[in-house]
Amino acid sequence: MSNGSGTTLLPSNKTPRQIEVLVVQSNPADAFLTMEAFKAAGLTSGLHCVTNGFDALSYMRGQGQYSGVAVPDLIFLDLSQPRVSGLEVLKVIKSTPDLMHIPIVVAAGSDDPKFVRSVYELNGNCFMRKPGELTEFLQFIETCYEFWSHVVTLSPKAPKRRVRKSAARA
Repeated sequence: MSNGSGTTLLPSNKTPRQIEVLVVQSNPADAFLTMEAFKAAGLTSGLHCVTNGFDALSYMRGQGQYSGVAVPDLIFLDLSQPRVSGLEVLKVIKSTPDLMHIPIVVAAGSDDPKFVRSVYELNGNCFMRKPGELTEFLQFIETCYEFWSHVVTLSPKAPKRRVRKSAARA
């Protein structure tokens, strides 16, 4: 992260570790921008994107085309999703024992109190209003990545993928 003078705010010997991030974003332009922003922030591997809530749940269950994918360390979820809503994705993941430990950052274009409350009631880890300006959005993603890859200790990986189908059904 830059402090405006071109120097980084991270200690020089401490760079963010690489983590598995799943971006759930239905708008193609926003998905592209989010993916590029994570790359610019330093995430060079482990970055995946799905474009709707149904695919997000399939990814998390390792079903179909997502068979064998790594369980993400972090989910970056846009609330506006076709087929299965972002709130439903959040609810399913946070009520599935083998997945509930995964932090979910919910991003939305509005900070409507109704949506903010719903996210926290469903055990979302944080709600962030997406900035409208490009430079602010890039800073937003950089800060998010720095926090989850450098500041916090994430849950260790489970020995193998064990998602119970009955608990993970939407």
